[in-house]
Amino acid sequence: AVPRLVIVPRPAAPQSELRIGHLSARRNTPDYQALLVMNAVLGGQFVSRVNLKLREEKGYTYGARTGFDWRRGITPFVLQASVQTAVTADAIRDSLLELEAIGGSRPPSEGEMALARASLTRGYPRGFETVQQVGRAVAQLALYGLPDSYFEAFVPRVNEVTTADVSRVAKQYVVPARVTTLVVGDYGAIADSVRGLGLGEPHQMPADV
Repeated sequence: AVPRLVIVPRPAAPQSELRIGHLSARRNTPDYQALLVMNAVLGGQFVSRVNLKLREEKGYTYGARTGFDWRRGITPFVLQASVQTAVTADAIRDSLLELEAIGGSRPPSEGEMALARASLTRGYPRGFETVQQVGRAVAQLALYGLPDSYFEAFVPRVNEVTTADVSRVAKQYVVPARVTTLVVGDYGAIADSVRGLGLGEPHQMPADV
């Protein structure tokens, strides 16, 4: 079984590098636009939930974000942050709570939805102004097996995404019970506290693997 908590020891490190995620969706999923909106609400922009929680409210980090590393096959979804060593366990706990809440107890507000849609559609046509940009767009159609109408339909489809859509895709594609949490940090300083997260015994992994 894949360990749920992995630590790469870095003795005396003043910060812990966090990566929390799992394999999630394919690039050509019909839920793509809903996933983009969901990610924008959760961690894709400065005013997203994880950054507001970990940076603005708790002061754990200078920045936290989430994102999909889109590929032809199954795509990883990852939350990443660099936090003070002393708050490593608290930051992991708060991050997992945010991943859970967006698909359950705290669906996006209308304000969050409006900001998320705007972040994805504002200035979108400027991505097709040069020959190089158009060439990259055509390459994406071929690489990911997308329909020819994909770019023309992108903005209308983003604007059609509802709160219910975001909750549904969050619940389907972002599953806290499936995530692996990777920490690069001071094992001796954080091991006892992270054991209290309910993620099982920390699995140590050497940095050169």
